[in-house]
Amino acid sequence: MSRYLLFLHGFEGSSTSYKGQCIRRYLAAHDPDIQLLLPQLACYPQPMWLQIQEILNSFSGQLIGIVGASLGGLLAARTAIESHLPAVLINPLSDLDGLSGWLGERVHPFTAERYRLQPTHLQQLAELMISPQESSHRHWLMLQTGDEVLDFRQALQAHPQARRTIECGGEHGFSGFHRYVPAMIRFLLDNKE
Repeated sequence: MSRYLLFLHGFEGSSTSYKGQCIRRYLAAHDPDIQLLLPQLACYPQPMWLQIQEILNSFSGQLIGIVGASLGGLLAARTAIESHLPAVLINPLSDLDGLSGWLGERVHPFTAERYRLQPTHLQQLAELMISPQESSHRHWLMLQTGDEVLDFRQALQAHPQARRTIECGGEHGFSGFHRYVPAMIRFLLDNKE
């Protein structure tokens, strides 16, 4: 039976993301029986969530876990809780305060799609956030204190039960991400129910 790993990119990210490609290369070289699912997520929260649900339905019982970065980390946490899968959350979006700068007319930098984010979209994201009580030891929280986009302390508060790796410095993209890929795969395999 084939096994799959789901990677969820961040806000206005891409299915060709650096982190996704690092994971893909590692799997090809070391675990070729695990295939990476790296969807181009929709711009709006509800269609994004429906995409994830379709993937879960299509690969039911075959997923080893979920990796998500930034907004993808928020989505990965909710998806992992609901699907009983382990997850790795990389500098995850953990608080929506201060995201009003996302609102308005936008052009996706990778797909060139034009769209308009409204306050209702932030409310939809808020509904997908997990509470600290839902936090799980089957989540690995990877943070860098130099994240220039999100405050790492919010993720610590939002995910009190998660395994934690906190590096001083770094940035939102998680500098040196490739160093952790082998350990991430082991973590997901060791924590699958």
